[in-house]
Amino acid sequence: MILELIVFILILSFLIFIHEFFHFLAAKRANVKVEEFGFGLPPRIFGKKIGETIYSINLLPFGGFVRLYGEDRYQEVEKERSFISQKPLVKAKILLAGVTANFLLAILFFYIVLGLENFSVFLPSLFGQKFLFGEESQYIVVGNVAENSPAQRGGIKPYDLIISANGKKINNPQDFVEFVHQQKGKEIVLEVKNLKEGEKRQIKTTPREHPPKGQGPLGVAISTIVHLEYKSLSQKIFSGFLHSLNILDYSFKLFGRLIKVSFEKKTIQPIAESVSGPVGIFFLVKITLKEGVGALLNLIALLSLSLGLINILPIPATDGGRLIFVLYEALFKKPIPEKIERNFNLAGYIVLILLLFLITFKDIRQFLIP
Repeated sequence: MILELIVFILILSFLIFIHEFFHFLAAKRANVKVEEFGFGLPPRIFGKKIGETIYSINLLPFGGFVRLYGEDRYQEVEKERSFISQKPLVKAKILLAGVTANFLLAILFFYIVLGLENFSVFLPSLFGQKFLFGEESQYIVVGNVAENSPAQRGGIKPYDLIISANGKKINNPQDFVEFVHQQKGKEIVLEVKNLKEGEKRQIKTTPREHPPKGQGPLGVAISTIVHLEYKSLSQKIFSGFLHSLNILDYSFKLFGRLIKVSFEKKTIQPIAESVSGPVGIFFLVKITLKEGVGALLNLIALLSLSLGLINILPIPATDGGRLIFVLYEALFKKPIPEKIERNFNLAGYIVLILLLFLITFKDIRQFLIP
């Protein structure tokens, strides 16, 4: 548990620190005064002023922060070198720097992951979503295997891809279910390949005619998985970018589908179950550590992409939320009224804190309470 906690803190700190470091670099490049660049979150343990900037180490080891001169428009500051006095384009560049860092980091890690896996990955197929780039092949993958079931006795294991059944390729779960029901009481031959071990095996087993309640003739839970390959030279060269776009597009479509399902069922449960907070991320790290270096690098890339995506959304307390005010200033040649900005930020912070509390409570119930 201690190792997993250390890795979790290091990953989260690294992703947030890189985000803030790019804000710092963009501000320095624009000649905006940086009052403090901190590693971790306050309270401060140690700080040293070098030039005009305090470089600090703080108690809470989660990422970092940048405090810009004149960042808070409610304070009286001299215009020279303050953030608030900059042109909208300069403000936008500083605000977008952190998001850019997270996207670039995700792209870099995806290059490494894809290179290790011969430019191909297996991804879950949810709601039949298709990817924008690459070539897809669909397979059936085994999830759980019931105790003392024909599947277990025959040697079927979780993460087994079902390549063929009685010599015939089947890549649709419903077709496989129908095949198994038609073969009750008869021996079948399955060719499988395990995703973790990479070995191909031939399984002989007999689907039972009268399975226990809640189990099928074989005693396995199956789902669809997609093998996504970047085959051409151009796809391989740009694979980090293409895969990032694939994941972003896939995420947007999936979230949109979950919103639709939530409206149809009149419950937020589908959306709530798809979102994780710090507790959920910790358990993802814990699970991923058992899968190896490649899986861990892939998780870091996904988290970096998610952090960038969340921060670009036009909601309070994010770079995207602040970007809305900059866009208003660019269009109307004046800042948005202070009262509107203050109320927007206050309401947003309250909502975000409430959401974080609810998501954390959900994660605790899901991962910690049996």
